[in-house]
Order: sequence, then structure tokens, then C-alpha cells
Amino acid sequence: MTYTPPPGAASFVKAEIKIDGGATLECYFNPTEYSLSKSNEWKYKPVTGTSFTEPEFGGGQPRQMELSLLFDQSFPPYKMTVRAATAALLDAMEVPSGKSGGTPTAVPPFITFQWGALIFKGAMTSLTCAYKLFRPDGEPIRADVKMTLKQAEAASTASSTGANRGTNPTTRANAGHGVHTVKDGDSLPSIAYDAYGDATTWRAIADANGIENPLHLRRGRALSLPRLED
Repeated sequence: MTYTPPPGAASFVKAEIKIDGGATLECYFNPTEYSLSKSNEWKYKPVTGTSFTEPEFGGGQPRQMELSLLFDQSFPPYKMTVRAATAALLDAMEVPSGKSGGTPTAVPPFITFQWGALIFKGAMTSLTCAYKLFRPDGEPIRADVKMTLKQAEAASTASSTGANRGTNPTTRANAGHGVHTVKDGDSLPSIAYDAYGDATTWRAIADANGIENPLHLRRGRALSLPRLED
């Protein structure tokens, strides 16, 4: 069987999935865009004779991240087979063997996804493994994996994606460094690394371009790359 590389294979980069108490899996990640979502509940109590009442905060829901990942044993070969890697993910949706039902430890493990400066730890709430390419003996060598993670830690440590926007006290941004046109697979950390050799300076790019959600970059958008001063 002749191996056919995935479309745009050269633009794929490695990412890692760490299973608490288990394996660390390598995969490929090449999003055109990806996003974090979060919802809050606000309650409006009706009061007779009024047309509006002040909202009362009823609590927040966890952040959620949806991922589309590629496992391909031939591009280049993995440390694990595609079958073994996807089996590890499917097992991570189950309660570990030996755990007694009804106990606090009878839960599936948390998952940490890391791609460069992007880190998100969560509970895996859904998983789909679609096998796309096989050897003559039926062994899968390519799989598209769709995964949904829900926040497992407090917002201050749940991710380093910049969803909690802050300022970098050691860096000031001034205009004049250059312009970058967003392409498939770009993220603010990867753009910052290409421009400055330091992925952690992505906040300067976000501030210079008024980007509120650093996980949502539109392909073809021209981003101003500011000059950085210590």
C-alpha cells in the first residue's frame, strides 16, 4: 500500500496529551482556529410592579476546549502505534480497574493537552476516534481524534492560553517591528516565537491588535508586530 501524507502535512506540529497516572501520547495538531468556551448563570427574580430587576450571579460553568487531533504512524513513526495510542485514550474514558464504585477515586483520569505554550488540563467528556488508513493486515496507521475537555483546575492555573488576560510587567510594546499574516496552524505563541524568539511575548501582539480572545485567530488577518523594549 502506498502511503499518502495528510493534506498540508508540512504544517502539522507535534502536541502532547498527558494522561494522569498514565502515558504521554504524541499527536499532531494543525487548527485553522480553536476556542475555549465558558458559560455563567445569572438569575433574574421577577418583582411585581417592576419591569427590570438586577441580576444575581448563580455560579459559573467550567471552561470547555474542543480539539481535533491527528495520529499518523507514518508521519513520522510514533513511539506508540496508532492503535495503542487511541486505546490509551479510550481507556482514559473508563474508571481504572481495581477502583471500588462509589469511592472518590473511582473516576477516569484527568487529561493535560500541551501544544507549545498552550496548556489545558481537563476532564475528558467526549472522545471520537475515526480510523482512516490501514495496513494490509488491518492495522490502523492514521486516526482523526476529536476530544472535548472540561476545565479541571481553577482559572488561574487551568490554562496558559491567555484566556485570563494579564499584562507582562517586564515588557512594553511599541509599533514598528513588522506585520504577520495569519495562516493555518498559527497561534499567538507561535507567531511570537517566530518574530521574537520567545513565545511568552504573545501578549504584546494581542494588546497591539486588540485581540480579546487569543485562541481565535482569523486566517488571512494582518497582525501588527510591535517592537519590544525591556
